[in-house]
Amino acid sequence: MRPILALAVVLVALTFLIENERWVLPRGDAHAGADRALEIVAGAKGRLLPTALIGSGPERIGHALRIGERTLVPGRAVDGLRSALLDPEGRLESQRIFESSSAEDARALRETVERARPGSLLVLASSGRIEPPAGDESARTELRAALDGLHARARPGLVSPESWALVALRREDGWVPLAESYSRDSGVALSYVLGAARELPPVIDGDFAEVRAPEEVEVFLEEELDYADERSPGCAVVRDRRVLGRTLAGILQPPVVEAGADAASGATASRILWRGVSLGAGSGFLAWVGLADGAGDESDGVVFELWVAGERVLAQPVQPRTPWTIFLADLRPFAGRTVDLELRVEPGASAEADAALWGKPMLLHGYQRSPLAVWAERR
Repeated sequence: MRPILALAVVLVALTFLIENERWVLPRGDAHAGADRALEIVAGAKGRLLPTALIGSGPERIGHALRIGERTLVPGRAVDGLRSALLDPEGRLESQRIFESSSAEDARALRETVERARPGSLLVLASSGRIEPPAGDESARTELRAALDGLHARARPGLVSPESWALVALRREDGWVPLAESYSRDSGVALSYVLGAARELPPVIDGDFAEVRAPEEVEVFLEEELDYADERSPGCAVVRDRRVLGRTLAGILQPPVVEAGADAASGATASRILWRGVSLGAGSGFLAWVGLADGAGDESDGVVFELWVAGERVLAQPVQPRTPWTIFLADLRPFAGRTVDLELRVEPGASAEADAALWGKPMLLHGYQRSPLAVWAERR
């Protein structure tokens, strides 16, 4: 009888502790503040640079900002600096994009830096081009003033392409960079965990990393479509189009058909153009091309073309109801040059039926052998 009574007393005591844990147990023991620590991940990427990976896995962060449980993704592609400002209590006070083409936005960034209250946290990450337009000294001056106020080590906005991300804390005596990452040939992924108390030693330099791209990298052009300098109407990123039943994410590039004209006489080639593309050693272009099931069944075929520096490098005719076709071009003859890169689709007579698709188009760097052979070995 006594063992049963003792067990009942223990159960009652445990129940009391569970129900009144916040009043009975001290809150400063193990894991204190862990549930309130703030984890920050910032992805930054310049135009036509490879996207940074998180850790050693395959996850690519691109342009996202993750602040605690909140993920901030830009709704549109804009050249400039994405920002998130947290108030001293850790609440999101503001988020915006400071466009690199706007002196007014550069001034607004400087004012944000100057007016933030002690305890505020600022996260900045680049998207596309940071460099202000040539000749706009006002924007350059304001950007330099903002960087000086933040005590940033890197000086983004002076060249292009480049990637930059920063996490900084406002203290009573000014801004302290907690972590900063910069690269001229790769995207960057910045990760930082700030303790709940936000207590830092009296002197802190902040973590700084200058990132180099891996030897062999790919730049996925569907992610760069919004940054194209020229783009024919109807060109769009698609993820659900099929060619003979097989789906590949990529770019839909229909021909340009003049309003009111018949397809044969009024159709012209569709173009997507990126200017100022730097090609290094081992550069190439790879895609799979085809005509979409259903929409392209009545086509009489198209020609997919790659143009570099005004020169047609490769042309690939494709007929409807054929599988995805490999489109692989060697760009090593252009190594060391900055060129215009153009995707072009030449229509046939039945242009309105030409649902031309570039499947996973990518710009390659650092490959001394065929990337298809390299990938086959890895698998």
